[in-house]
Amino acid sequence: MTRTAFIGECMIEISATSAHDGDEAASAFGPAKLSYAGDTLNAAVYMARATKLIAQQGKSAPAGNGQTADATISYVTALGTDPYSRAMMAAWKQDGLDASLVRQIDGQLPGLYAIQTDASGERSFSYWRQNAAAKQLLQDGYDQTLATGLAGYSMVYLSGISLAILSAKDREKLFAMLATLRNNGARVCFDSNHRPRLWPDTATAKAAYAQIAALSDILMPTFDDEAALFGDASPVDCAKRWLDAGAGEVIVKNGALPSTYVTKTGETGTVTPPRVERVIDTTSAGDSFNGSYLAARQQGIDIEGAIAIAQKIAACVIGARGALVPVDDVTL
Repeated sequence: MTRTAFIGECMIEISATSAHDGDEAASAFGPAKLSYAGDTLNAAVYMARATKLIAQQGKSAPAGNGQTADATISYVTALGTDPYSRAMMAAWKQDGLDASLVRQIDGQLPGLYAIQTDASGERSFSYWRQNAAAKQLLQDGYDQTLATGLAGYSMVYLSGISLAILSAKDREKLFAMLATLRNNGARVCFDSNHRPRLWPDTATAKAAYAQIAALSDILMPTFDDEAALFGDASPVDCAKRWLDAGAGEVIVKNGALPSTYVTKTGETGTVTPPRVERVIDTTSAGDSFNGSYLAARQQGIDIEGAIAIAQKIAACVIGARGALVPVDDVTL
């Protein structure tokens, strides 16, 4: 059995339920759906869904390679004890996630954000997260509790958002915990998912990314974000920069263009994604790719095969509205 933990923040989501033809007031205050989402939570859900799908369709690597579809996938965050926090945890369990390592803090609440999507499927966000419970995940000694709880896990996944919401002191606690887990056999996986507004300055973000790169076995950045932050000229340049920083396996997502992979053992190549006739909503495109890729790799599928599976699931996700959409009908 494999055990994977996703560490980060899940927020309450408010999203418009219909298009408003450019009417900004109607788009902001019209009918809306109340749900929840977060980049690492989305990835965890899609890992669970992809794990089942891969097994159902017989895509796992041949038996005997030590891999298995029997997996525990845990989501790690901090929430309150309020009805919304309790409802989120109940929903995660229904989706096959383990919530036993969630820290619940009396008197605290989840963060909140509103999402609007334009005619081309591109998103814009408004956030209320300054006092979100997730920012306190590693405080009051919970870092030690979490380190004990994660002992024996085979994989830990986090993102740039997971790092950015923490104080500098708590980030150092996280890095120390990841180093210990990695030394004990866990693989660390990371998506920079850079969000400038969450960092005090670019230098702080780059320093944190350098630290996590040295701890990471699998890195899954998005080229547009990386080019804007680091000035990378191409996906290959992006991948090699992360390799030079210490990563072992890098997959650079690039929207409708081919995904590029490079490894420290010398493997390199590209995989072209399927054509999507109509993009409805790009929410969770990268998250679904990441979770699905890790599910495939956990089941012994090689890099190119895992990328192809992740691309197919991401293509399904962007063809529907919302962060978490059914993928049962995807043919891998």
